Amino acid sequence: MKDFICAYFGKDWTITARGFGSAKDAEKHGLFMMPTAGVFGFAVIAENDNGWQLNPDRSMLSGKEKVIQDDLNNFKIICA
Repeated sequence: MKDFICAYFGKDWTITARGFGSAKDAEKHGLFMMPTAGVFGFAVIAENDNGWQLNPDRSMLSGKEKVIQDDLNNFKIICA
């Protein structure tokens, strides 16, 4: 079963919100967070037992960011 994640980010931080039932719901959360001071954008990620995949169509990224998964199973977005 897929789990959809919204990882929204600022200059040097990322917050990973999990548990969305669809990519659209994760995107909706990212759009809700965009007016918050310091939020630069968000990434919608589909995750299952075999790995994870970025959904660029539902994400708000400039194309210069790098999405990585850390050792604690959280996602980080690094601004280039």
